[in-house]
Amino acid sequence: MSTAVKKGEEEKAPSSTEKSVTAWGEPRNLTEETYEHMLDLILSRKLPGGTIIQERRMAEDLGVSRTPMREAIGRLEGEGLVVRHNARLLAVRHVSLDEYLQSLEVRLLVEPYAANIAAEHIPTERLAELRRSLRSIDPSHTFSPAQHWVFDDNLHGAIGEYCENGLIAKTIQGMRRFTKMFERQSLAERNAPGWAEHESILSALETRDGALASKAMTRHLRTARKTVLDSFVTRTHMQ
Repeated sequence: MSTAVKKGEEEKAPSSTEKSVTAWGEPRNLTEETYEHMLDLILSRKLPGGTIIQERRMAEDLGVSRTPMREAIGRLEGEGLVVRHNARLLAVRHVSLDEYLQSLEVRLLVEPYAANIAAEHIPTERLAELRRSLRSIDPSHTFSPAQHWVFDDNLHGAIGEYCENGLIAKTIQGMRRFTKMFERQSLAERNAPGWAEHESILSALETRDGALASKAMTRHLRTARKTVLDSFVTRTHMQ
């Protein structure tokens, strides 16, 4: 993504439609690439909740001009992932417990339904990839939290992708961003969080049992809610 130039040369500011090239030689919109990089920094907690977003500095750090950075930040603001405190000050959103629980309630309304439908449509090879990924984060193995989140994103992403409803898919994606931000901002990293529930969901998808996949998804989301609430109760008693 670097746009560094030699000393003495004038930098040409790229427009929002300027193309860059990926490692695979494919052209990419520079604004989209900048947005995805910023999104990854937020969701991976490299930019924690409350971090002030300085457009010029972020552009310099990522090696892009301010035009794609400004447009990427505008998109993140529109999605609620960064918030404006005043005309000049933007910060990464700090997701509250109430916002987390509300996002989880929305997911409980739509994601079990999505799992039911997706069970009929997810390709066998995609399920095989998910199974290999799940084995790599078995609780008996040593793995990083990042590996868990990759699997989590891939499983829930596949369910959204193959639920035959684009609006539901976008809703799941948006709500998962809020719940993921909260969990990574506010909870200690746990060993194989949700592994057993993920295994139940994947097994139901593999057998094309939509009803069972729906029940497994409901149980998974309710378990996540209970885990978070228990954590906050324990934390309150320790204070």
